[in-house]
Parts: sequence; structure tokens; C-alpha cells
Amino acid sequence: MITPMDIHNKTFSRGIRGYNQEEVEAFLQELAGDYERIYREHREMEEEMDTIKTKLRNYEKMESTMSSTLVMAQETAESVKRNAEKEAELSVREARNKAHQILAEAEAARVKLNSELMKCEGDMNLYMEKILANFKSAMSLIEAAKNAPKPSTVQSPIKEDDNENTADESSENLVEGKEPEEESGSEEVKE
Repeated sequence: MITPMDIHNKTFSRGIRGYNQEEVEAFLQELAGDYERIYREHREMEEEMDTIKTKLRNYEKMESTMSSTLVMAQETAESVKRNAEKEAELSVREARNKAHQILAEAEAARVKLNSELMKCEGDMNLYMEKILANFKSAMSLIEAAKNAPKPSTVQSPIKEDDNENTADESSENLVEGKEPEEESGSEEVKE
């Protein structure tokens, strides 16, 4: 590629009827100036393009890194989600098992309490029957005691006009629990 210096330093050989040297040199100067400007712009653009290419490579690396990071994040999120679902499933299963166990224990406790309640109720009924039987027995004894004849006053077994035989009979009757017989004209004393 021709540089602006090449244009400045270019010399032409002289011929007999050649171009006007001043016009040629003025044109070459103008051409060299324009070429120099274009060459500088071209170099600046190449440098800028190199910078842009470097940035583009960096962006492409960043994109690649971000893409792989995003993919990794998605995979991690999916993994975390799967693990969370598994843990939730496990927790639900454990909670259900625990609930079934609690229900089974509660049912066993209910059955045991009902059994103990029935036993206590049976024991209480038996105890009440015994108390009622004792009460009835006591009431019978009280009624029997109420209906029993009251003891009568004991009179002297010997009277002056009776003989000894009558006194002996009265003594025997008292010993046997019989009431003494009175003479034919007297009545028994009753309440």
C-alpha cells in the first residue's frame, strides 16, 4: 500500500514536452494531503475496529459465560426444585405416617379407655349391688327389730297363793324365751 510519504517523495523524470512541473507538484501535494487524511482515517478506523473486535470478543466471552452461567443456574434451579419437591413429598409422607400413627395411638387409647370405663362401670354396678344388698339386709333387720314384740315387764314368779310348780314353769319359760303365762283373767301386754 502506498503511504502519504511515498506520494510526497515521488519524483518524476523530465521529458521534453512533459506536464507543467508546478501543476504536477501542486496536484501531488493535494493528493498527498487527501491521501494522508484518508490514510489516517483508515488507520483510526482499523484501530477502532480492533478495539471493537476486542470488545466484541470480550462480549462474546461474557455472553458465553453468561449463557453457561444461565444454563447452570437453570439446571441448579431445576435441581433445587426437584430436591424441594422430593423433600416436600417426603415431608408430606412423613406427616401422613405420623398422623396415621397418632390416629392409631389415639384409637388404641380410646379403646383402652372404653375398656377401663366399662370395667369401672361394671365394678361400680357390682359395688352398688353389694351396697344395695347390705342396705336391704340392714332394712330387713330394722323391720324385724321393729316388729319384734317388746319385752314385757317381768313379774315375780312366785305368788303367795300359787304353788311351787307354777314358779318352776315360769322360770323355765323365761329361760326358753317364752313370756310367762298369766292367770286366765289377764291379757298379754302388747304395744
